[in-house]
Amino acid sequence: MNMLSRTLIALLALANAMCMVAQGDPLVEALRKYQAGELEKARELIDLAVTTPEHVKDPEAWLLRGFVYKDAYKAATVQDQGDGLRNEAIQSLFTSMDLDSAGTYKENAKQAYDYLTRSYFNDAAKALNELEDARALSMFGKYKEATLRSDPNADTRKRETEFMNALGTVYTKRFNQDRTDLSWFEKAIDAYQQVLVMDPENYGANYNLATLFYNRGVYNIQRISADDEIPTILQIQEASREFFQDALPYMLKAHDMNPSRRETLLGLEGIYYSLQDQESSDKFRQLFEELPPEEDR
Repeated sequence: MNMLSRTLIALLALANAMCMVAQGDPLVEALRKYQAGELEKARELIDLAVTTPEHVKDPEAWLLRGFVYKDAYKAATVQDQGDGLRNEAIQSLFTSMDLDSAGTYKENAKQAYDYLTRSYFNDAAKALNELEDARALSMFGKYKEATLRSDPNADTRKRETEFMNALGTVYTKRFNQDRTDLSWFEKAIDAYQQVLVMDPENYGANYNLATLFYNRGVYNIQRISADDEIPTILQIQEASREFFQDALPYMLKAHDMNPSRRETLLGLEGIYYSLQDQESSDKFRQLFEELPPEEDR
């Protein structure tokens, strides 16, 4: 049992001793079961306690409920079950803080609340790594909701841009796996553009958008076959040119932010070449070749 849980037990035990709570009070019995590690019985008793007139507005009872459910969440082995337990835990801890006008339990409640809030973000990141975009969005939504409920003035933009950039990468990977499903392409664009609304100077979103548009244009051209009619080929070439033009301002922006990045110099060389602007393409190739070797930089 961690220090926070021991502190909670000490506070509750002292409060109950001082108040001489009668035997049989479900709050006292829930605490005893929690101390004994009997989480299922503790959950049953604390759920009963917070419905009684004595404890329905008692921050102490809601604090204990938050800890019982937090520990049950940590012990859960089934994802859906754990998600539900965590939701109950964080709601109970918030209720405790909201009811605790004297601030007796707020420090303990806030530490546990913040732990659970971070766990939402960590699960969102884990889901992104596993390409589970729907779960990632759900967990990040829970993270943001919990953060702003605790502190309505909290600035979540840094976390949000980090998450949306990673989500855009997931959508791009999905699109690269099946380029006939354009929904992933559109979702990737939307994710990166959301980042740029929050942070126009975000290098990753600018570079990733440029690459996404450029690769879409290249893929279209690669699909041209000898059997295609001339009008079809011209249509494909024109559509690809539009994607190259879409890519250009984002790649230029990324280059302006960091002129010595090799990836943007090569990107601009390729984009201008695809737009049949050989002079500009050669210019960025030369800039690339003039860079010192990476180990010397």
